[in-house]
Formats: sequence, C-alpha cells, structure tokens
Amino acid sequence: MKPPKRILRALLAARRMALTSHLHPEGDSVGSALALGLALQSLGKEPFVVFHHGIPRRFSYLPGQELVRLPSSPPDLMVLLDVSQRERADLPERLKEATCPFLIVDHHPPSGEATVLSKMAWIEPQAAATGEMVYHLIRSLKANITSQIAACLYAALGADTGFFRYTNTNPRVLRLAATLLEKGVDPWIAAYHGAEERSLQSVRLLSRMLSRVRSHDGLSWSYCEPRDFHITQTTDEDTEEFVNFLRAIEGTKVAVLFRNVEGRKVRISFRANGQVDVAAIARRFGGGGHPAAAGCRMELSLKKAIPLVLSAVSEALEGLKQQ
Repeated sequence: MKPPKRILRALLAARRMALTSHLHPEGDSVGSALALGLALQSLGKEPFVVFHHGIPRRFSYLPGQELVRLPSSPPDLMVLLDVSQRERADLPERLKEATCPFLIVDHHPPSGEATVLSKMAWIEPQAAATGEMVYHLIRSLKANITSQIAACLYAALGADTGFFRYTNTNPRVLRLAATLLEKGVDPWIAAYHGAEERSLQSVRLLSRMLSRVRSHDGLSWSYCEPRDFHITQTTDEDTEEFVNFLRAIEGTKVAVLFRNVEGRKVRISFRANGQVDVAAIARRFGGGGHPAAAGCRMELSLKKAIPLVLSAVSEALEGLKQQ
C-alpha cells in the first residue's frame, strides 16, 4: 500500500497544516489525525488537529492532545482524514472556506467532492481503516513510528475492525497490529476505551433505547428521542456502539438506530451482518459508509424518518429473499 507521490510532496512542502476528519469523530478519525499530527511534528512541521465540535471523552487517553487546537491564520495545507467531502469535515466555516489546497486520505469509496479533488486525494477502499493508510503514509514520509504514534494507529485500526472481529480483518491487518504492539501498545487499554468504557448516564440511555427494540424478518431497530437525552443528561456522543447491540440480536441481517437529540435532525446508523449493503441504503438518504456499517442524517422528525428508512431496509431485505 503506497501513498501517491503527489500526496507525499504536498505534505513535505507545507509547513503549517490543519488535520481534521468528519463530524462526530470515532476511533479511526481521531487516531489517524493524532498519529499523522505527531509524525508531522517530528519532521519539524507545525500541525493543527482540528475537531471543531470536540473529541469524544473516550479518546482523551490518546497521545497528541496538545495538537488539538485552531490555527490563528490559514494553514498552508488542509488534510481531510477518513472523509472526502469538505462540507462534512469538522471544521469552523472560516477553515472550510480556506483557499489553501485540500488533501484527502480516506478508505471510503469516492463520491462527490472526492472526485473533483482527485489529484489531491488518496482513496483506498481496500484499506481496513484510514489508520492503516496513515501508517504507510508516515513510513513513506520517513518519520519514526514512536510508541505514541503506535497507540493512536492501533486505536484507529481497532475501531474500524471491531478490534479485529469484522470481516475487514485479514492477515495484513493482523500483521500491522502486531507491529504496533511491538512498539509498546497496550491492547486492553485500547479496547477498553475504544469499545467498552461508558458513563453511568450512557448506560441509562442504553436501557431506554433497548426497551424499545423491535425485531422482525431480519430487521432490528430502535430509537432515542430528545426526552431520553434530557432525562439521562447525555448527548449523541453517548450512543457510540449502541447500534451493535441491535445487530447482535439473533436472526438480524440489518440493524438501524435512530437518534433525535433535538429539533428535526435525525441521525441514523446502519449495521449489517454481511448480506445487505447498508451503504447503498444510506446513500439514498444522502449518507454513505461501508457495506456493513453506514449512516446518514435527515432533516425530518423521528415520526417521519422512521417509516421512510425502514421501508428502504425492508425493500433491500425482500430483494435478498428473491436472489
């Protein structure tokens, strides 16, 4: 897996660069940004890791937190990690509109702006995680993979492979994980913070979500409404991994979780057990992702969003029966 030379040249030529990812960042996006930021800093660069809406608490253990800051003036280069569309990047408006070059490193299939910016994009759909690509990027830049960088990369790799349980886990991924472990990564710390740890308030929110689960004909779904977040004093960040509880239900082919924190904005997470391409369903509603894990957002009430999405999922499941 070799990064294009134009990507390496752009990173080496810039002195000040802003690194960011998508809104509502998870382990792959946070770990990738911090790892690349630490590597660029070791090369004498001035990186800024920008998450305008903040990093989830569960990733506060990762090294490189001091790099999370806003540049006071436009950077020489903007690097989008794990996202290919500028409008989906977790940036303040002034940086989204910056005139500096935008560089993309992503393992999601290209769409929209990624095609327009293809000369400055490295898209690798075969990569298990953007963190896997960042590892090769750092190596190609001749930076050392320190124990701190390894911790960030392991968190990224673990997040998108379900800590080596998902179908994108392969011998190449496990060899990379072993390489990172040899740098001193503690696998339990990474798995605990990345997949298990949650607040008591989050557990109470989970209880409310699980009390509403519906499961039939291979489809399992539930929702969280504004009242749930208010009563449990939680945010959408606290729903991380909730959808996986739905996918775990016996007989489930597709799991869907709807979350409405406030107003008419509904976030929807899809998970599949390998037979249905949920990314194709998410794209129908302006979202995207991977065949087994995808998401979208809708400017609708829960009452209107739920039947629209469930109808699309049922249609896909019906098509599966006819194959």
